[in-house]
Amino acid sequence: MVEEQLQNMLAFFQTNPIIAVAFGGVVVALFYFKPKGMFKLVVFCFFIVVAFYFINLLAGTVTSGSKSKDQMIYKSREVLGE
Repeated sequence: MVEEQLQNMLAFFQTNPIIAVAFGGVVVALFYFKPKGMFKLVVFCFFIVVAFYFINLLAGTVTSGSKSKDQMIYKSREVLGE
């Protein structure tokens, strides 16, 4: 989901270079005029990315564990002849 949005945003900026330059200029100006606020924003975004990564990692672990459990249940039923 996030990767898809990132790809859409990159494609938009590649097809509209003027908008990309303007956006980059605004970001650079904000870093120049409000460095403390922008640093806080970058740290917050980094925290959100790390949290999202760990949530996806844990969700993947739970999903693979439940799939393995289901497979083992079906295998044991086949062995028992049910």
